[in-house]
Amino acid sequence: MSVIRLSTLILLGALSAAFAGPKPGAPAPGFKLPHLLDGGEAGLKDYAGNVVVLDFWASWCAPCAKTLPSLSRMGAGHPGLAVLALSIDEDRDKALDFLGRKEKANPSLTYLHDRKRAVAEAYDLGGMPSLVIVDRKGLVRYRHDGYTEADIPAIEAEISAVMGGT
Repeated sequence: MSVIRLSTLILLGALSAAFAGPKPGAPAPGFKLPHLLDGGEAGLKDYAGNVVVLDFWASWCAPCAKTLPSLSRMGAGHPGLAVLALSIDEDRDKALDFLGRKEKANPSLTYLHDRKRAVAEAYDLGGMPSLVIVDRKGLVRYRHDGYTEADIPAIEAEISAVMGGT
């Protein structure tokens, strides 16, 4: 085996071990977080029996400004789909400012604040933004780290499959 191929295999193995978060088919880690906009709290158990999209975002993440509006449209297009937008900003005001400038706090999303990043750690994010789809049984069905416009059709297809297939 060539040195390049061997080093590539070692790197790929290290990367897959580095992201040890829940894989498709595994139970989604539960959580309870404060609402970013209006106080109160919400958690994964509050949406038991629903398909849930978890979108992890931050004010310093330029691609996040594009994913949130796309997810708003997806949420509106799939009745019964819960889209939870989890800010990992430590500073709540920065997250609120970002929403004011970029998103206008779309009502089809539920905005939560993961200030201590405990939920982000439980899901072991591989990039920003990161998205996880949880099925009606509470199992992780899909995970996507990062964002390009080309990702949207695949994410929509996964949502449709989980909405119709569980």
